[in-house]
Amino acid sequence: MFPPTRDVKRNAGATGARRGSALFLVLVLTMAVSALAMSAIVLTTHTTLVSKYFQRERDFKYAAEAALAMAKSRLANDPDALPDSGFVKLMAGGSIAGADGNPIPGVKVDLYVGPTGSTSGQFGRFASIVADARDASGSRFVRRLELSQESFAKFAYWTNRETNNGATIWFGGGDALFGPVWSNDDIHIDNSGAKFFDDVGTAGTIQGKAFGTFAKGFQEKVKPITLPTNTTLANLSGYAAAGQLAFDAPTSGDETTVRMRLEFVATDLNGTNDSTDVDEGFVRVYVARAGQSAWLRGDMTEDNCGDWHRDTPGGPLKFYPSSVHSAANTWFIDALKNGGMSSSAATKEAKQPFATVMKETNARCFPGGDPHLVAVERNGAAGYSAADWQKGGEDTTFTATGTRGAWVRWTGDIDARVASRRWWDASYLFPLYRGLNKGVKGVIYVNGTTAVSGVLRARTTLYATGDVVFVDDLRYATDPASGRCSDMLGIIAGNDAVVADNGLNTPQFAGTWHSMDDNTDMFIHAVIMALNTSFRVENYTGGPSNGAKCGTTTWGRGCLYLTGGLIQEARGPVGLLSGQGFIKRYSYDRCVLTTPPPYFPTTGRFEDNRYYEIDPVRFDVAELYKSLVPNP
Repeated sequence: MFPPTRDVKRNAGATGARRGSALFLVLVLTMAVSALAMSAIVLTTHTTLVSKYFQRERDFKYAAEAALAMAKSRLANDPDALPDSGFVKLMAGGSIAGADGNPIPGVKVDLYVGPTGSTSGQFGRFASIVADARDASGSRFVRRLELSQESFAKFAYWTNRETNNGATIWFGGGDALFGPVWSNDDIHIDNSGAKFFDDVGTAGTIQGKAFGTFAKGFQEKVKPITLPTNTTLANLSGYAAAGQLAFDAPTSGDETTVRMRLEFVATDLNGTNDSTDVDEGFVRVYVARAGQSAWLRGDMTEDNCGDWHRDTPGGPLKFYPSSVHSAANTWFIDALKNGGMSSSAATKEAKQPFATVMKETNARCFPGGDPHLVAVERNGAAGYSAADWQKGGEDTTFTATGTRGAWVRWTGDIDARVASRRWWDASYLFPLYRGLNKGVKGVIYVNGTTAVSGVLRARTTLYATGDVVFVDDLRYATDPASGRCSDMLGIIAGNDAVVADNGLNTPQFAGTWHSMDDNTDMFIHAVIMALNTSFRVENYTGGPSNGAKCGTTTWGRGCLYLTGGLIQEARGPVGLLSGQGFIKRYSYDRCVLTTPPPYFPTTGRFEDNRYYEIDPVRFDVAELYKSLVPNP
């Protein structure tokens, strides 16, 4: 047996250890539960505070954005709300009602508006609205909304009236419009149907809407948009003058009186085998003498039209107007013989009357002033010998001052590349690139009526207070179908924009109908605005009904390819269903949405551009607006 005293001691020691452990565990568990309880209390309090913080932030944000919306509505309905410079305060310590109609408690708002960005309008017109929401404790939320004023250039089609000479104009026959459409008048859709692939709006209603397909819907009875006037565009003449691009035309009447012609020229200066570099765009200006409107227009006359011959064996073809085809012009006969014709063939060719010359497959017409018309332009002009004018015309036979008119001289500096590559007309090329013409602001101004043609390499706006007359194709150096927005032309006509019925645009009859131009269609790349009244085709009811083809369709004058947009006081006619005139082939140039023509008129309506949050700690409204306007 073991001694009992030893067992008693062991048991006593074991019993004491268990009692101390239980107490310790109770204390630990009590502290843990207390800590959990405290954590729960802290977390609940923190969640409540965070929730209140975010709720307050939402109140500030709601108040600021509601104030911005109020200012935007004010600008839309009050054109005088936006100052010409600086900024104005539209609201001082104002209250903003919440969704329940009650003011947001403790939040007051100051609201400002002013023009920002380039305030000249060259790149569009911009404004910024700033809302400063705050409470009594000094907490603030500052929000800025930048607005851009809607450009008329965005519209694929815009009219003030959907009538012409009292007759209603209808969409139909499968018409397809790929850009925004607007009219201040009722829009009519024939039961033959029309498709609209962008926004459609009208201050009136849409008649026959069941026959229309609207990809983005439509709006009716919207506030009308007002066309600009010659008065509101008065600043453009000054912008043009800064670049020596303001001109006074000798006439201001309709297309039959025009005596000034602007020809856009794109030329390869940089040896890249194209003319699409930024510095390769120019314009030259020709003014015809009194009584020479038909000459300038390129009408079907013996002086404007002719055919091509060689004056050296195997040499290049040169142009000879029909008026030099005469047996009395022995120099012409000699030129033909030098080109390889026999004496009898040369004499026979020289005797050909106008109608016979025009039957040649390569017969052409040119507008007055073109270098190919050297045999007419230099004949009798001061400073030119017989050898200077008794020749065939080519690109380099440029006549600065002739018997029928003269080119306007550029008085600025001439780049060495221009002088080298365009030696024949370097002194008559007005640069459209700021690097070659420091004063260029993207505007050409004509006081009166002007004709236009050529290839544009630039972004510019042409504003003529009279008519703008298209005497030949007018294209961009970079095809707009490429998707590159390199070139952009806005044309504003104080009266009409007119496609001339001349020897180039209208097929001529010489045994059969054929074109006297270098192609059988009419091409125009531009956004066109006719303030009073229309974009139209001269003598659209006359001429051939089957003189050319538009695709596979035989038609009067072929296709009229217009790439850009059309804004006009009233829709003008371009052809008849009986075949006279042109078939319309209009395409929308989406480049206008990002790069509208410089200074092109705006509608007065503002569109959201970008939102910004501003650091409220460093916010100073005067300094902000000062920083948002570039130095003059």
